[in-house]
Amino acid sequence: MFKPKFLSKVFPRTSTIASFVAAFVFVLLCIFAFMQRSFGLNLINKEILKIQESLLNAGWDIAYDKAETSSFPLFAPVKFSNFRIYALDGSKEWKTEEFEIDMDLFDCGHIELKTAREQSFTFGGKIYPADIPVLNIDLTFDRELGLKSADVEGTGWNIQDLVTVDSFRLASQRMAPLNISELTPFFENHIEIKGAKISGQIDFPLRKKINRIYTNANIIGMMSAKQTYNETLAAWMRLGGVIDIKKLIVEWAPLTLVAHGDLYFNDKSEPVLHLNTSSKGLEETMDMLQDNFLERKGIFVAKILLNNKSFKLNPDDKYYTVTTPININSNQILIENIPLKTF
Repeated sequence: MFKPKFLSKVFPRTSTIASFVAAFVFVLLCIFAFMQRSFGLNLINKEILKIQESLLNAGWDIAYDKAETSSFPLFAPVKFSNFRIYALDGSKEWKTEEFEIDMDLFDCGHIELKTAREQSFTFGGKIYPADIPVLNIDLTFDRELGLKSADVEGTGWNIQDLVTVDSFRLASQRMAPLNISELTPFFENHIEIKGAKISGQIDFPLRKKINRIYTNANIIGMMSAKQTYNETLAAWMRLGGVIDIKKLIVEWAPLTLVAHGDLYFNDKSEPVLHLNTSSKGLEETMDMLQDNFLERKGIFVAKILLNNKSFKLNPDDKYYTVTTPININSNQILIENIPLKTF
């Protein structure tokens, strides 16, 4: 077949230019990836030092047998062997055989944390082996704003002789821009636990199966980055920071509870929880906790007040519905302002 000479001259030249452009773009992408990795490694190292200092201030520390870092984009930038977080007094510890900090190839602001399936928890002088088949932790950061979002998802957890959990989900995202005022919504958080079952080894007065716990809570007040996370939290509390609990749902038979309220800290940095609740099976749950945890006298008085305003929402309901405030602080648990437990 006849082929014009000018085409044989143009096509090789075009092919050469395309190859050159492709090679140039590839080199640029590689340089960008390495630059992102180097920048990301610096950020990770700074955050690890910050976390360690914060833990030390709180009486905890980090330990590991081996740490590996890689500046090559296709490998995890940081990897620990036999990673542990432990209390300095030796009373508590969490351990995983492997702990990796990974990041996107072209975005050092997207970080993934990965752990080994076999883990263990230590407290009360006992070691609890754990099988954690699924634990996905995704974090996104902004160079100016810091943490933008966090997403944690897990399924099929089994902490031997302690608890099993069908599923766990935490989703958190920043709500406000950089020029936020001091006391406006800062982070929105959703936490959900489904199918938790307490081990028969645990002596506990309530039923072992928790069907669902869900909360939607907003952190009110900006958390400005300080040298340590402890200082960040302390500064937030001094500004009057509060956690707005928009919705709390507890399905723990016989109790079904829906609530909203707030969690704040007093001048001694002690947490104070206030909830406005509507529930079924509250009195039955109080009876189960009587003598084992709650005080008989307080329950007797509180039940008199609750009986006066309890009702059956539907004729076929097994349990009465009641609306009541619940307050918990470092000293007491109160229902209808009646102390049920004094610490």
